Amino acid sequence: MDKAYLVRVAEDLATRAASLIVNNQTVQLRSAKREGRKLVVITEPVSGVTNVSSLKLLDEAGNLITERTANVDVLSDQSLEFRFEFEVRGAND
Repeated sequence: MDKAYLVRVAEDLATRAASLIVNNQTVQLRSAKREGRKLVVITEPVSGVTNVSSLKLLDEAGNLITERTANVDVLSDQSLEFRFEFEVRGAND
């Protein structure tokens, strides 16, 4: 696949990423920045979460982009930020 098209796909993801669902709680995104074919998504801080069991990154229409499951205990007074890093690749990368 053409590298310029892969950059376009990464840009599309950056503009569509809209929110993160952490254990059924919506967290707004602070930024979604693209650098070439790489995309980094960072959330706003969230507090009051004592266990992280589910993360769902959604687009502007509420469609699932990616999902992760975990079982991570968190101190109740901690503030959390989440970071996702993607690299859009073709079949020959």
